Amino acid sequence: MASLRSVTLSCSSSARPATATPIACSASTSGRAATWPARQCARRGRCSIIAAASGDKHSVAASLVAVLKDEIKYERESYRKEELILSGPPGEFELSDEPGTSAFLLAKKFGKEEIIVRVNIDAQPDYDEDEDEMDEYEDEEAQSRPVDFVVNIAKPSWGDDQVVVFECESDGEYLTIHSVSIESMDGDEEFSAPAYKGPAFQDLDDTLQQAFVDYLEERGVNAYLGEYIRVYLEDKARLEYQAWLGRMRDFIGK
Repeated sequence: MASLRSVTLSCSSSARPATATPIACSASTSGRAATWPARQCARRGRCSIIAAASGDKHSVAASLVAVLKDEIKYERESYRKEELILSGPPGEFELSDEPGTSAFLLAKKFGKEEIIVRVNIDAQPDYDEDEDEMDEYEDEEAQSRPVDFVVNIAKPSWGDDQVVVFECESDGEYLTIHSVSIESMDGDEEFSAPAYKGPAFQDLDDTLQQAFVDYLEERGVNAYLGEYIRVYLEDKARLEYQAWLGRMRDFIGK
């Protein structure tokens, strides 16, 4: 599989302070993204509140609101915006991110081409690691979990209704292509057989694989962009998590 070495950054995590609220932890996974806060849950253990043996539903709700407030306080105090995000997207990409959604876009023009990079929090790989592996991961600050994203390259000014789609992965140090296909932009295949999307990328000749990597790199899709995506994805996940906690607190506290 082709890869491209570039710049890598690292970020450290702070330990959660002890809480007076009794909690029980299990190692279950959600089957979804391994980004924050799921990554933090993997470190701390997936936690659930142990409700007091009381028939007073209002007391239970009040306890839940108190825990939500404690979590919000912790998140706000431990949150900081990474310098890489403050400097903006690399390679002349423009960021489009609507708060409250699980995805964001990076777009740019390259000659007559339109390039759109799509990133989805809920479409990230799920890492099922045991406790020892997680401890080893935390000790290796330079190691970062990769993120998945999709790159669409179109030539609409040429009257072409096709788009080349790359499914990529990057940990900020390498760029890996998982697949490449050429598809119709209208996507109307409801009553027709699905189009052939090409062979598995790893089955391509090594020279052809590298040529595709070079094609993306020329357009600014490289490991450095992958690092920006990785850091921004974690930042967005934390902010969306804070907002989710706030909505839960407000609803349950009514």
